[in-house]
Amino acid sequence: MAYLRRHLDERLAYVLRVHPACLIEGIRGVGKTSTATRLAAATLRLDHPPTAATAASDPTAACSSLPAPVLIDEWQRVPTVWDAVRRMIDEDRTPGGFILSGSSRAAITADVHAGAGRILPMLLRPMTLSERHGRVPAVALADLAEHGIEAVRGARSVFSPAEQVAPTTESGLPGNLGMTPADHQESLRSYLDLAVSRDLDDVAPGARNARKLRRYVRAYGAAVATTADHATIHRAADVAKATGETYHDLLDRLGVVEELPGWSSNRFKRLTKRPKRHLVDPALAAADHYETAAVLDGRRARLGELFESVVVCQIRATAEALGLGWRFGHLRSAGGDHEIDLIADLPDGGVLAFEAKLAPSAGIADARHLAVLKDRLGDAFRAGLVVHPGTVAFRLADRIAAVPLGVLV
Repeated sequence: MAYLRRHLDERLAYVLRVHPACLIEGIRGVGKTSTATRLAAATLRLDHPPTAATAASDPTAACSSLPAPVLIDEWQRVPTVWDAVRRMIDEDRTPGGFILSGSSRAAITADVHAGAGRILPMLLRPMTLSERHGRVPAVALADLAEHGIEAVRGARSVFSPAEQVAPTTESGLPGNLGMTPADHQESLRSYLDLAVSRDLDDVAPGARNARKLRRYVRAYGAAVATTADHATIHRAADVAKATGETYHDLLDRLGVVEELPGWSSNRFKRLTKRPKRHLVDPALAAADHYETAAVLDGRRARLGELFESVVVCQIRATAEALGLGWRFGHLRSAGGDHEIDLIADLPDGGVLAFEAKLAPSAGIADARHLAVLKDRLGDAFRAGLVVHPGTVAFRLADRIAAVPLGVLV
């Protein structure tokens, strides 16, 4: 299978020209090795037992005997290589020495934070719409931040409405691309089974009830794009509070859970701090509930929640891969009278806001919450976008536009 371009590619190449080492994190199967291998001169695969044994006996020799950049794949299998790399960087800070890759948040503990300032972390998320199809987004998010809705007006999506909704049930894990829908969903359920039975041992070795943990994952997936409280999820999973909190922490460290924090501003009173619940890939939630495209066609509310999760996860993935420095949250007033699905705080103090709308177009009524935010924030409000699976972007009001998802990600 030919390599499909990732948003992270350009930034990774730049980082290696500036920094001595970088760390690519991400869930299993997200494409870390494929992405890193393209820039590596040599690879040390620590998921290969003989190679891992050699590296464990003398990590410095194993890491220094290969031409740079050296990809140290699955480095957490031999944690002593981290300190070996750190020491080598202290002696020689030449850029482009090492690329380390490992499971998202699973390997980072207090013991390795000494790499700060030496090893730059980057997160690789599941593939966005344009990455899956080998295209480049029509509008760069950096241009949106700088020029507001002028950057998107008239932009057309190269993807059909069906293609833009497809990520609700089709995963962005590269190994699943091209599968039949039935095989795709079976593969995702198997992925979750392995995550709780095997991958979590990399996070926290020890005995745990895999059946209860799978129930918790399924209950969490039912709450995607909602602000359901922990107690609601615990009841649905039939687990005790302490057990559920432990499971949540494990899944967060594994990178399966991708929560969106509540946004705060002194321009609004009584905003909820409860996060919106998301998984790293919304299709995992759909597969775990046997929700095919045909099933969801008759469950529009659930499809709308999954589409919102797609919008949130893919905009977030694109901005983070490009290193834009945006900070994300969602807005919900305590009474529920104002809600915005995704808000990005920009490094320069500006704000972008996004509302997901499951319809091939959008009208001014769909932008009412964005209009309130614009009035409250004044000049800090850079742009508000109603993101839909339609064809063309167009202006709705001052600094507010409707834009197809396929234009942005």
